[in-house]
Amino acid sequence: MKWDFFAWQQASDLMEQAERIERNFLQVAAASRYLATSSRAGAWAPSMNVVETDQAWWVIAALPGAPANRIDIRLAGDELIIAGTRPLPTCCTEGELKIWEIPLGRFERRLRLLPGIQFTIAETRFEDGLLITELRKSL
Repeated sequence: MKWDFFAWQQASDLMEQAERIERNFLQVAAASRYLATSSRAGAWAPSMNVVETDQAWWVIAALPGAPANRIDIRLAGDELIIAGTRPLPTCCTEGELKIWEIPLGRFERRLRLLPGIQFTIAETRFEDGLLITELRKSL
């Protein structure tokens, strides 16, 4: 009976140590994402909806917390590219990571456009954490 308790205690201690190591690893990995260069490696991709009308595509990207001056929207060949960074809020630069579900740091989303149709960026605006971009069709 005593041996079972000792084994259980040792296993419990090892699990706690493994959890601490995992938290520390995630903190280091998460922090490195904020310092990432402009390469595409390590970027997360925002969720996106696309609505097509006769004259345009409306591209809606979920980017709450991403400052407008840190977002680049451009057409490159047959793709729309939305890229930038969503920084860690200033309240949270210190402390221990407990739950990490909201992606931060560098993001990039590429949307392949229809072949044979030319698009131009007609309008871009932020509305309630959504980046809304109108791509006008030129047939």
